[in-house]
Amino acid sequence: MTTPAFKTLCQRGTIVDELWVLCPFAGGSHSAFNSWASLKENDLPNNTQVLLATYPGRDQRMKERALSSIGAIACDVFDALMARMASTPQSQTPRLRICGHSMGAQVAFEVCKHFEDHYGSSTPVSQLVLSGCHAPHLESRRKLSHLNDQDFVEQLIEIGSGSPVLKQHPELLALFLPMLRADFSATENYLTTQGNAPKLAYTPCTLLFGEQDPEAWSSEVTAWQDWHTYPEMTSVSGLPGDHFYITAQPTQFIQSVITHAHDAPHASHYEFGEHHYG
Repeated sequence: MTTPAFKTLCQRGTIVDELWVLCPFAGGSHSAFNSWASLKENDLPNNTQVLLATYPGRDQRMKERALSSIGAIACDVFDALMARMASTPQSQTPRLRICGHSMGAQVAFEVCKHFEDHYGSSTPVSQLVLSGCHAPHLESRRKLSHLNDQDFVEQLIEIGSGSPVLKQHPELLALFLPMLRADFSATENYLTTQGNAPKLAYTPCTLLFGEQDPEAWSSEVTAWQDWHTYPEMTSVSGLPGDHFYITAQPTQFIQSVITHAHDAPHASHYEFGEHHYG
């Protein structure tokens, strides 16, 4: 039996017209999103389900080997979404909003490219949300994967990706360290030069940053605009909070996503092919 690649965080309504897929940050697991699981029904749009992507090596997929590249993680998420869509009658296929935070933004971007490669301008992704992450051509300013275990854990705690409990219980460290190291190796090595690298072409994109976030500056997040063929299809917004505003204030994240979904024109407003747009 295949282990599910998603966990439902919250849902409003019995019919699912909109499916939100959250791609978590490095080390992110279901417990990190408890604030989402406790949302009130009215915090979500009608007929909306929010899923958390579960990467190999954590939660219900703990027995699977953690993946150490963004490309491999993105393929895992994309394949799981395609399988989910294949089991749903076409008339009931919901609109997709794919949201990624920090490392998850890198994953979400690659997942979205897979959908564009597969469906072209008919991609089912109605909105891509890239949150709290620098653009692919920029290097991480903080790198952890090369550190020894003690320094690695200290940095995790400083960032907020790890609990001090890890230092007190070596047995937990042995359990979670392979997954954590794989995640940070993946995100730190996700570096792509511009030029002939493929960009998004059809999917409206919302870029979010924390106004007090020391890990991803507003300029670094805004630079994702360079990775869309039509920058007009992107919008940028700052949210109060540090790097983990997505879990500290989920309602403001949701409202920002909904608000900015209407800021950028959809692909249907453009003519693709030999022409640009008009």
